[in-house]
Amino acid sequence: MAFSSDVVSIEKNGAVGTLWLDRPDKFNALSPAVWAAIPEALDALAADSEIRAIIFAGRGKHFCAGIDLLAGGLDAAHSTDAASEAVANLNQLDFTTRFQQAISSLAKCPLPVIAVVHGYCLGAGIDLITACDVRISAADGQFGVRETRIGLVADVGTLQRLPKIVGAGHVAELAYTGKDIDAARAEKIGLLNDVYDSFDSAYDAGMAMANSIAANPPMAVRGTKFILQQSEDLTTEQSLLLNGLFTLMTSLKSNDMQESMHAFMEKRPPNYTGS
Repeated sequence: MAFSSDVVSIEKNGAVGTLWLDRPDKFNALSPAVWAAIPEALDALAADSEIRAIIFAGRGKHFCAGIDLLAGGLDAAHSTDAASEAVANLNQLDFTTRFQQAISSLAKCPLPVIAVVHGYCLGAGIDLITACDVRISAADGQFGVRETRIGLVADVGTLQRLPKIVGAGHVAELAYTGKDIDAARAEKIGLLNDVYDSFDSAYDAGMAMANSIAANPPMAVRGTKFILQQSEDLTTEQSLLLNGLFTLMTSLKSNDMQESMHAFMEKRPPNYTGS
């Protein structure tokens, strides 16, 4: 895995890769350097044929305290040197779009991504975890759509993805008030799959889940995520057609499926190649 960054790091444990937000002194607030590094780290992990699932976590006391306002996380591209206000606004729109694409790289990653949260998960932290496939947390997790409280409309993914995870009333409450909720409430409304006593316990649970995923045929796992991703904008009938065609062209023809059948008949552990 050829990847190097001062603000994001990756770690490999067998078939599981961990992507760490690595600015503990800044509570992992998202600076332009951080969100630029996230897609690169994901690409490096996904390109490693041995990695089959990813954990997304943060170093230090907190998962992510939101956007780093001091590092120009909101308006770094809105330059007063632009030829006109219109040009400045277009520059800012491009800046925001690149930020959105960085967050979306988690959702678009071909491998399942499990967010393991502890401490603050505020503002852009919510954008990050709602782009992941699974979310678990330590009991000290604090979650909030903080943008409203500082006069902003959340614009990099929360308002698009959170309604697909929790009910409309909960989305409205969190987005309109900007209030923080604890991990117990986040689990109750469906934002979290599970809550654990400590970060270490949550990380161990995330690793166990990732290893469980990694033990399955890689092509089947990737195909399942692909269908889930594509089906978001399709009707049920369209999704069924895509699902059937995908299965016909890949799963039924894969070496992984043949290996699964042979291993079952021979009463031995399968050895999947992802082909």
